[in-house]
Amino acid sequence: MILIISDKNDKHADRVESILQKNAAEYARLNLDIDSLKSTQVKLEDHSFRIEGPNCSFSTSEIETVWNRSVRIKQLIEDNCPQNEDYLIWKDVWNKALEKLFSLLESTKWLNFYHDFYAETQFGQYVISKNIGLKWPSYICSNDINYLNSFFENKKERILKLMDQDCKMRSAGDCIGKCGDMFGSAKTDEMPENDCLIAGASYKVRCTVVGKEYFVGKIKANNSNKGQNTKTGQTNYSVVQPPKAIQMKAIQIMTELNLTHGIFDFIVTDNDNWFFDSLNPTGQYEWIEDINGSDISSSIAKWLMINN
Repeated sequence: MILIISDKNDKHADRVESILQKNAAEYARLNLDIDSLKSTQVKLEDHSFRIEGPNCSFSTSEIETVWNRSVRIKQLIEDNCPQNEDYLIWKDVWNKALEKLFSLLESTKWLNFYHDFYAETQFGQYVISKNIGLKWPSYICSNDINYLNSFFENKKERILKLMDQDCKMRSAGDCIGKCGDMFGSAKTDEMPENDCLIAGASYKVRCTVVGKEYFVGKIKANNSNKGQNTKTGQTNYSVVQPPKAIQMKAIQIMTELNLTHGIFDFIVTDNDNWFFDSLNPTGQYEWIEDINGSDISSSIAKWLMINN
């Protein structure tokens, strides 16, 4: 049986699920959002878990293949969820149950393994990718205008990610204004959180890997005077072929992390230098399918059915 770990609002899981249904594949979907978990029960049976939930009934002993879209109960931390003691205890119990669930499923075939190695920090990715030989851009995290001035003067190839943290400090406001001036951006305060200002960047590349299939596209940046502004999901997307060396190094990272599915982001400069930005094993790809008709969902469903 195939197990999809997701949440009830995940459109990516919806698309793969519909393909599995058309092919009469045996699967279960465990949703980790609050409403679904309130109606989900876990029972210990011998050396396995029996899980009963909305549209979900399976034993861990029946599972052969897993696709995890959500390995943590992040959806539980919502604005409408009361932060009282009962709720915190409930969430803690569920997290412990999930840890046991994942350990019971460890010997099965995972499309993207559950380790939180890549969950909250890029440090692990940095170590592996640097050892493999991928280039990283220069980063800075500071509200000090003097540090930023020095950074801009000494680093020619760099990425600046502006994150809205509702910070009211004057120094933070000064830095955002300075960053906008340095890159020629009109209104940096209106930029979404996942936007990047990139010095000397030509475009961004999104590479989605499913088994031995690759879906690689160029995300062309909006033009500005001194830099480029890129948005994940913008409509200026076209298929490209990455350099063979970059493709081989991406495969090495996937192997190191025990992944069969992952979504890479690269930044390509005017000098055709490829900089590794991130790898997300549970990343977004639905917008790529909508833009250019790539059928990534079918590739995922096919991998799950073949390995089931």
